[in-house]
Amino acid sequence: MQNIRRGRPAAWCFALLLGAAPAFAGQTTSTQYQCTVDVSGGSTTCTEGVVTLTFTSGSQRVATINLAAGYVRLDAFVNACSPTGYWMHLADSPTSDGGGGDQFTTQHDAEAYDQNTSVQMFGTFNSSRSVIEPVFQSSAVTSASGCFRVQWSIMEGQVLFDPDGDPSNAPKVEVHTLHGFEHAPYLESDSEDPTGADANKWYAGINRTVYQAARSGSGVTGVCFVLSKTTTPTAASLSGLCP
Repeated sequence: MQNIRRGRPAAWCFALLLGAAPAFAGQTTSTQYQCTVDVSGGSTTCTEGVVTLTFTSGSQRVATINLAAGYVRLDAFVNACSPTGYWMHLADSPTSDGGGGDQFTTQHDAEAYDQNTSVQMFGTFNSSRSVIEPVFQSSAVTSASGCFRVQWSIMEGQVLFDPDGDPSNAPKVEVHTLHGFEHAPYLESDSEDPTGADANKWYAGINRTVYQAARSGSGVTGVCFVLSKTTTPTAASLSGLCP
């Protein structure tokens, strides 16, 4: 990636004439990928097919996150101001919409999200017990007013949440479970997704849930995504990619 630009390409100037923001690329290293969704500015650097925006309307965004290149951890640094409703939603199924479960897209349908000031996480459905497990809910984790940054970290069987968005300190919420987010190869069969078409995909909803725009939220101004090929990226690398 070049650090010095000696001129503006004609396409960039033409985009300005049309009133459209130019699309720059995310950053890719041997072990990590980073891109940003700027909700306030109406732009994104997520243009390489790793994090792909599939829905854009007003302040709402939905993204598909492709883990196929060997990524095993997702970090999402979320900038928000006085957020309300479902303002950040992360899911293992494209039809998850809060509260656990999905539209029978995949048995692997864990999800984690911010709703108002609470943090919630729902694991997959345990068919032998006919329950969703685990279920984690904690209120008053984030502020209802002001502007701040939070950090979500998603790995197979582990969900972390840090309300101060600082990767150098310990998260406030840690959920460890065999029934959480998963990536390929599945450890067990999935009768709803027998070909594993969804196995290497996670999803993000910004100012809404992934599946339902009607389950909406507000307040997120931007999200910096980092995908890592290790579950233990250094705090320095995360801070450097999402300063």
